[in-house]
Order: sequence, then C-alpha cells, then structure tokens
Amino acid sequence: MADAPRHADLRLTIPADASYHALAGELAEKFAEYSGADAAAAANLARAVEVLTGQISAGGAEGAIALIMEARNGTLTVTAESGSTREQATIPLH
Repeated sequence: MADAPRHADLRLTIPADASYHALAGELAEKFAEYSGADAAAAANLARAVEVLTGQISAGGAEGAIALIMEARNGTLTVTAESGSTREQATIPLH
C-alpha cells in the first residue's frame, strides 16, 4: 500500500462477541500495511488484536470493545478497552 503521509491513527469499536475479533484483526492488518509495515509485521498486528480482543472478552467485557491503533516512531501500538479493562500491544513496523 502507499506510504502514509503522516502518522496514522485508527479508532474502532466492535461488539465484544468473539465473532468480531477476526474482523478487527483484518482491519488492523490493513492499518499496519497503510502505516508502512511489512507483511510479517502486519500479520503480527492482526494476531495481537485478535488476542487483545479475546483477553478483554474473556475478562467479562459486555457490549463493546474500543480499539485505538497508532503508528509512531517505527512501532504500532494497539490499545483495547472495555469498561475498566485495558490491554495493550506494541510491535515494530519492520
């Protein structure tokens, strides 16, 4: 994909239901590609998002999970939140 003209942020809210975790991972992978990540890093981000959403759902999240994805200084950071539960993962772009 084309290089992002500046840092990119993506905010996404998904239902806590497990059937949406893979979709969130796919969107995270596209976000990573847009942010300049290589294929391996993009796939790692997709897996990280699926794990994060799974952890939050397993923790009893009901309703929705908010995902904030940021690309800064050569790293991708994903924060997943629901209620008072917050999980975060950071991976390098390359």
